[in-house]
Amino acid sequence: MMRSRLVDLLKRPAVAALVATLFLRVLTLASRFLLSLLLARMLSPSDMGEYGLLTAALAFALLAVGLEFYSYTYREMVPASPERRTRIIADQAALGGMALFAVGLVVAGVVAAGAFPGRLAPWFLIILVTEHVSLEATRILIITSRPIRAYVGVFLRGGVWVYVIAAIMFAAPSTRTLEAVLVSWALGGMAAIGFSAIALSDLPWRGLHGYRPDWQRIRDGLQTARPFMLTAGSALVISYVDRFVIDQFVGRDALGIYTFYSTILIGLWSLGASLSHQFLPKVIDGYAKGGLAYRAALRPFFWTMLALALGTTLLCGLAIGPMLAMLGLSAYASGISVFYAMLPGIFLRMMSDVPSYAIYAARSDRSLLLCNLGSALISTVLNITLVPRLGILGAALASGFASAALLASLAVLARRKLRENGREHGVAASAGHPTDPDLLHP
Repeated sequence: MMRSRLVDLLKRPAVAALVATLFLRVLTLASRFLLSLLLARMLSPSDMGEYGLLTAALAFALLAVGLEFYSYTYREMVPASPERRTRIIADQAALGGMALFAVGLVVAGVVAAGAFPGRLAPWFLIILVTEHVSLEATRILIITSRPIRAYVGVFLRGGVWVYVIAAIMFAAPSTRTLEAVLVSWALGGMAAIGFSAIALSDLPWRGLHGYRPDWQRIRDGLQTARPFMLTAGSALVISYVDRFVIDQFVGRDALGIYTFYSTILIGLWSLGASLSHQFLPKVIDGYAKGGLAYRAALRPFFWTMLALALGTTLLCGLAIGPMLAMLGLSAYASGISVFYAMLPGIFLRMMSDVPSYAIYAARSDRSLLLCNLGSALISTVLNITLVPRLGILGAALASGFASAALLASLAVLARRKLRENGREHGVAASAGHPTDPDLLHP
C-alpha cells in the first residue's frame, strides 16, 4: 500500500520534475567535488594554482560578458509572446557578442603583457563562449518553464564532462594535463549548447529574418542590470580576490593548495545556494502576506540551512584528513590547517543566505547592495594586508572575517525587517538577485 502511494506520488508531474531536478543538481555538485580530487591527484600544485587563476578570471569574465542582462530579460520574457521572446533573445545575443569581443581584446592585451599564459588563452576564450551561451540558455529555459531541460543542460555543462575526463585520465596517463581538462570542459559546454538549441527549437526563430537589434531596449536593459552587476561583482570579489593576491605574494604552488581546498568549499556554498533558491518563492510570498507569514517562511529556511551548513562543514572537517591520506596527497595535507581555518568562513557565508533572502524579499535592495560592497571591500583589504604576512592562512582568515561582516550586517537589517512585521514600505529599484549557484566555479 505504502509502495503504491509512493509510486503514485512520484508519477505526479510536479513531484517528478522536482525529483529529477534535485537528482541532476546532486550529480552536478558531486562532479565538482570529484573534479577537485581529480586535479589534485593528477596535476601538480602549480598546475592546480594555474587552474585556480583561470577559473577565477573566468567568473569575472562571465560577469563582464553577461552584464547581468538576464535581470532585464526575466522581467520582459515572462509575459511576452513567443515572437517577442525570440527578439529579446536576439537583442541579448547582440549585446553578448559585443561584450565577448571586448573581453577578447582585454585577454589579448593581458597575454601580450605576460600576465596570462598564452597557451591557455585560446581555451579560456572558448570556455568563456560556451559557458556564457549555455548559462544564458539555461536561464531562458527556466524563464519559459522548462526546468528539467534547463538542469539537463547544467549537467552537460558542469557535470558529464568531469566523469568522462576522470575515466580517461585513469585509463590514459598521457591525458593527465590541464589542457585535457580544459578541452573536456569546452566539449561539455558545446554539448549543453547543442541540447539547449534543440530544447528551444520550438520558438519561432524564422520570424527573426531581417530583424535588427533594438538598441534602445538594450540600453534600457543595461540600465536595469547595472545595480545587479554591482551586487554580483561584490559576491565574486569575496569569493575569488584571494586567488589573485596569493599568486602575487606567495606563489603558484601555494595557490594550488589553496585552490584545492576552496574548490571543495565553493561546492558546499553552491549546494547551499541551490537549497536557498527553493525557499525564495515562499519567503517572497510570506513577506507579501504580512509579519506572521514572513516569519513562518523564514523559520524553516533558517533551520534547514543551519542543519545543512553545520552538517556539511563538520563532515568535511572530519573527512578531509583521512581522504588526503587515502589518496596520498601529502603536498596538500601539509596545508590542512588552512582548510580548517576556511571552514568557519564558508559556514558563515552559507548562513548569510537566510538574511540575504529576507532582505531581498522585502525589496530593500539598496541595503543588500551596500552589505555586499562593504564585505567585498573588507575581503580585498584584509587579503592585501594578511596574505603577504601569513601566506594562504591570511587568505583563509580574510575570507572568514569578510563572511562574518556580511552575515552580521545582513542579520541586523533582516531583524529590522522582522520588527516592521513584514509591512511593505514602497518599492525600491532592484539591486540584485541572490547568488546564482551556476556562476560559481571551483
